[in-house]
Amino acid sequence: MTPSLPESPARRRNEQIIGVLLAVLGLVVLGVAIVALQHPKGHEATAATSSVASTPAPTTPATTAPTTAPATSATSPAPSTSASSSATSSSPASSTSSASTRLPLIVLNNTNRTGLADTAKARFQAGGWTVTSTGNLVNNIISTCAYYDPNTPGAQDAAAALRAQFPAIKRTAPKFSELPAGPIVVVLTTDYS
Repeated sequence: MTPSLPESPARRRNEQIIGVLLAVLGLVVLGVAIVALQHPKGHEATAATSSVASTPAPTTPATTAPTTAPATSATSPAPSTSASSSATSSSPASSTSSASTRLPLIVLNNTNRTGLADTAKARFQAGGWTVTSTGNLVNNIISTCAYYDPNTPGAQDAAAALRAQFPAIKRTAPKFSELPAGPIVVVLTTDYS
């Protein structure tokens, strides 16, 4: 058996430095892993809309509405006129001013709460809005927002009216390219209640 040699102070210091560097590297890898798990596709968003039996029919007018302004004004007053009487009882000022600017909505859940988009859909429909589809979105959205298509006449006003009627929608903003086609897309985040 060979006798063990005492460690030199320089070697002990080098081992401590290596240990600290390995610990820091481990923390960096852990941080990257956490970010990767929260945003598995980076900044790219993916929308997965669920299919609903009545969804395809309303979606077609919504996609053709941006090409002609008269089609938008002709299709949106019919649903909101019949639904505005039920919305009037809950919010008279906002429903009266928004009756002519209501456009179809798409509702996307950007949380891990199952069924949140369907819950919001029911609320919006009870308030007189038409929801053409619901689904999920994976993106880094900071707060619940009604995104509007700036190329659709009246979409910005309709998004503002929706926000005024439902204060859980914290803001409105122009749509970004990863969102599905439609005049208004409501993205629900963890602040939605």
